Amino acid sequence: MASPWSALVLLAATATSVAFETHVALRVETLVVEKGRATPAGPPVEAEAGPNAPATFAMAVPWKKNEAALKLRLEARLAPEAPGGESKVWLESTSTVPGREPARASRSVTFAEEGTGLFEVFADGPRRLVLAIHGEQVERPVVRRTITLGGPVRFLVSVERVDGERSVPLETDELHTFIGQPVEYSFRLGEGDGLQAVRLSLLPISASGDILTIDADIGGALPGPGGTVLVHRTERIVASRLATSSVAATVGNPPAGYRFQVTPDF
Repeated sequence: MASPWSALVLLAATATSVAFETHVALRVETLVVEKGRATPAGPPVEAEAGPNAPATFAMAVPWKKNEAALKLRLEARLAPEAPGGESKVWLESTSTVPGREPARASRSVTFAEEGTGLFEVFADGPRRLVLAIHGEQVERPVVRRTITLGGPVRFLVSVERVDGERSVPLETDELHTFIGQPVEYSFRLGEGDGLQAVRLSLLPISASGDILTIDADIGGALPGPGGTVLVHRTERIVASRLATSSVAATVGNPPAGYRFQVTPDF
């Protein structure tokens, strides 16, 4: 059986060229649902999510009479392209009303060319706020800049499963790239609410003597108490040759998820 763990080196373009990227044009409509009836709570808003450009929405939704509006923030992040040409969009929302802790929700929606998904982001008794999210795949031309490669870099990447204070080593891989070019490590396990999908991208920015500067980007989906939780974070790492740095993707308290031990050689 094929391993779910995979590593991928992203190679450089050697000349300036025009290519096409798949983006998702999004239209979001807010609906207040109560007693089986859905009422629009404002005009639809639109934005576009690209491979390296999440779409962000900020809306004020009338919620209760004579009270301040509910403030809704929604981020839509396009996942790495999946086999079959479908586009998966990871959604994270924060809803804030006066006198209450912010309510957060997350889910993913998959679009094949175009479609619509529903996303419940807030509930107050029988009254719920639901987003109708329409997505359409669009092709956008992008100019690929000429990239000058630096020296070779080898990353030793060890993956650990984290459950609270306990960690279990899973696998160690060597990833090879050059200064100025990212290298990626990813895996996918399970489906539905048990989905565990994590992607780590390492971009060596520059080297000076025995010091390497690295941009680390980690994101994915992990199971949480209320269903799938989306995680994403970026870090700037300054490491000496053969020094180990940790990058983690975890949820909850105590934390559960995965930790990567990254050791560069250059």
